[in-house]
Amino acid sequence: MPHDLQHLGCIMTMNTSAESPDSLFSFEFVALSAISFLAFCNLSLFYGFNAYLEGLGVTAAWRGVLIGLEPATAFVLRPIISPWLTPRNSVQIIGVGLVLIMLALLGYSQAENLWTLGLIRMLHGAGFVVMISACINVLVLFIPEGRSGQGFGVFSITTLLPYAVLPPLVEPLLVAFGDASRVYSLFSPLFVPALFLLPAVGRGVRRRVADLPDKAMQRPRFKDIVEDLRTPGIARLLTANLLLFIATTTVFFYMKDHLSALGGGNPGFFFSISTGATILVRIACGKLLDRVNRAAMLGLFLLALAVCFLLFSLAETPDKILILAGLYGVCLGFVMPQLNAAMFVISPRHLRGLNTNMMLFTMDAGYWMGPVLAGTLLAMGVAYAELFLAFAVLPLAGSVIAWSMVGLLRVTQHNAEK
Repeated sequence: MPHDLQHLGCIMTMNTSAESPDSLFSFEFVALSAISFLAFCNLSLFYGFNAYLEGLGVTAAWRGVLIGLEPATAFVLRPIISPWLTPRNSVQIIGVGLVLIMLALLGYSQAENLWTLGLIRMLHGAGFVVMISACINVLVLFIPEGRSGQGFGVFSITTLLPYAVLPPLVEPLLVAFGDASRVYSLFSPLFVPALFLLPAVGRGVRRRVADLPDKAMQRPRFKDIVEDLRTPGIARLLTANLLLFIATTTVFFYMKDHLSALGGGNPGFFFSISTGATILVRIACGKLLDRVNRAAMLGLFLLALAVCFLLFSLAETPDKILILAGLYGVCLGFVMPQLNAAMFVISPRHLRGLNTNMMLFTMDAGYWMGPVLAGTLLAMGVAYAELFLAFAVLPLAGSVIAWSMVGLLRVTQHNAEK
């Protein structure tokens, strides 16, 4: 992912920074992106969690459950906490989430059995969902109108950088410390600087919300949420997002094992290449994201993503997988920001924050459904190569959904430009 939802509301109106109203890089936007960078660092550390659990003697089915338990916790908690998040309380809640994440990272080295490890995974999931939901709830306040594609593109770069940098660096740390749980503990103190950014962000948020209409501060009623889901395109985008994350989760958690089975070296390079390609797309094509029909671009690159999964299953050497990593990253570079931007465009103004968090809700669902489904298939004797073949159907289905929305996005994007 990647990276919410809360009806937080109404998004942007006058910029409170010294920059012009159309400035994207306000202090608050940069600070929140930096905090999210740290939050996703803690997720990217777990690219080898399946291998770690296997080393502990955990069976394939239970490995899938434990891998999925962290995002499953987020999946359960997000709809519970979302109605209580507003721009006024989100900064404090970000702090709570950061503390929970730090405690969870320290806790892995203390886990003595599967039950303890399961509890730590749930604590980890709770911390992440609280932090990122509140962060996105505030972030959308600082994205100018007409620049949603660039805004989500830039923000997503900060959430992707950890996946490019950390995996290849973690491999030598695993050799040095001999235990992944010790490596997890090492990263806990990195979240302390984020706590010191929160007071300044809070002051910026207070200035911004003073200019927002009362409706932006209201929590959405259940009736509002039901009506929102009936808005043309909302349910389809949520479904496409779910399918995407079920599929990509298998790459994150099982590509290391697939490369190892093929005799590969440092599996972290796969994530460096793919994430580097994604970031390059965001940097080089940021303005393009707001100039094309979002649904058409989604349909094209989701189809290409399905082809990537097919080729992952057919590749016979690690070198071929690493070459495909670039194409995989390019596809994600276009798909992920366009999904969020499309949701932003078609959402009622006062429910944009809620719908962004609904996208994270389906991301959570994908992150736990993917490992559970993959673990079940592996327990049935399916090989890693066959696993990617089976999951190729998911982005293919997402492509079909996206093509069905070309007309809707043509109209909504045109209206947004007026």
